[in-house]
Amino acid sequence: MTTIRTVERRPLVEAGPAPLLLMLHGFGSHERDLFELADLIDDRMHIVSARAPIALPWGGFAWYELSGAPGRLIPDPVGRARAVDLLIKFVSELPGRIGTDPRRTYLFGFSQGAILSLALAWRIPEKLAGVIAANGYLDPALATDPPAAGLARLPILQLHGSYDDVIPVEQARATRDLLAQHAPRHHYHEDPVGHSLHPNGLNLMQRWLAEQLDGPPPHGDG
Repeated sequence: MTTIRTVERRPLVEAGPAPLLLMLHGFGSHERDLFELADLIDDRMHIVSARAPIALPWGGFAWYELSGAPGRLIPDPVGRARAVDLLIKFVSELPGRIGTDPRRTYLFGFSQGAILSLALAWRIPEKLAGVIAANGYLDPALATDPPAAGLARLPILQLHGSYDDVIPVEQARATRDLLAQHAPRHHYHEDPVGHSLHPNGLNLMQRWLAEQLDGPPPHGDG
């Protein structure tokens, strides 16, 4: 059985079961990378940053293996499918394990983590309250079936760099156009950067999260 290691920040403001923000890092990174942004995240959130299970020989971790070169990366299809299944199980079980509000599980993925976050939004939107996908895209191989009905109610914030040379912006824009047909609460934002987060995007993410927490959960109270 694959174990996902994590680091956590409990909510700084407690008022019953907290909303959960699950961070999913990119290829070659680790669980403390996105966790460095914890101070920017709403104090009401219980933050969990997960480490991908595959240790790479040069350091860092991956959710699944890649080949090819930046801009033309080829995923291992078996590992990619295994990563989706692993995260579906992890996301479904995590709120019960740590005592967070099961109606308010948010994903924040970067690069490979964003690809998987969008795949989970497509497949299990009813388990999620919102998704932030930075410098990733919805992999067509992970969206061959029609989306689950709950996608129409799911808030999604998609961030991308116009000059991204790892995941070309054309892939992000194709995802934007696809989600426009299925996810009316999807918002797309581009900044003039490469494969990284821009301060404008981070500010937007802060505001977006606060707006979600101030409103009702997207799938109701039950």
